[in-house]
Amino acid sequence: MNGKRLAVILVVLLLVVAPLSYVVYALHNYGRLINPGTPKGVERYAVIYASDQFYVLTEEQYRELIQNGTKLPEGAQVFNVTLESYLTGSPKVDLNLTLRSFYDYFTIVLGSPSVINCKDNPNLYVGNCEYRTLSVSEISALVSNLFSVNYYLKGLEMGYDNATAKQYAFNQTWLRFRKTYLNFWTKFDLGRGKIGNEKNLAVLLIGPAEGAEKNAVFVPRKGVLVIEGTTDETIRAEIVLIENVIGFQWPKGNQTKMVQITG
Repeated sequence: MNGKRLAVILVVLLLVVAPLSYVVYALHNYGRLINPGTPKGVERYAVIYASDQFYVLTEEQYRELIQNGTKLPEGAQVFNVTLESYLTGSPKVDLNLTLRSFYDYFTIVLGSPSVINCKDNPNLYVGNCEYRTLSVSEISALVSNLFSVNYYLKGLEMGYDNATAKQYAFNQTWLRFRKTYLNFWTKFDLGRGKIGNEKNLAVLLIGPAEGAEKNAVFVPRKGVLVIEGTTDETIRAEIVLIENVIGFQWPKGNQTKMVQITG
C-alpha cells in the first residue's frame, strides 16, 4: 500500500468513521439512560386521583386500605408507580439530591416532536394533549421553584437584601431555563453528556408518544431525571408523587400550581 492511498484511508477514517462512531456511542448512551437496567433500590406507590385531589400512598398502605374494605369514590383513578434508584440505593435520596442540587442551567425535555401537534392538531399526537400540557406546566414550575431557591440563597450570600435576592433568583431562573423536544439532537446531547450533568439538570418526560413501557421515576445518572408513564395522565400523577416524596410545598399565592397534594 503506497503512502498516498494510506493517507486517503486515514482521512476517510478521521472525517467519516470517527464522527459516525461518536454519534453511535452517544445514542447508545442515551438508550442506557432510559433503560438503565436493574435498579439498586425500588419503592412502589399508589397515586389516587379522586374528588379533584391527589392522594399518595405506599403500595402497602394502599393494599391495607383495600383489604379493610375501603371503597374508592366513583370515578377515582389509581396510578401504580415505581420509584427506582440507580445512584444511592434510595429513590428518595436520588430524587432529593438531583432536584435540590445547584445547577447552572436546567432543561425540560417536553417529549417527542409530536408534542408540537398538541397546539393545533391534537388528534395527531399519540397520547393526551391536555394531560401532557398539564404535566409540562407542573414539572416546569416545580423545577423552577427549586432552582430559584438556590439562586435566592446565592443572592443573600452575595450581600443582596431580601427583595433584591428574590428578584435576582427570578431573573437567573428564567435566564437559565431551557426547553426542548426529544429529537435526534437532544438524544445526542443527552448521550454525550452535554445536558443532564452536574451543571445542567435535564428532566425527560417519556409517555406513550415516546414509547413508554412502564410507570416509573428514576435518576439514571447525576443530573438526569426520567419521568416515564404509559399514559400522560400517569405522568401527571408521577409528578405529584415526586412533589410528595421530596416534601415540596408550593409558595403561597403561586399561580402555576396545577394540583393539590394531600397526604
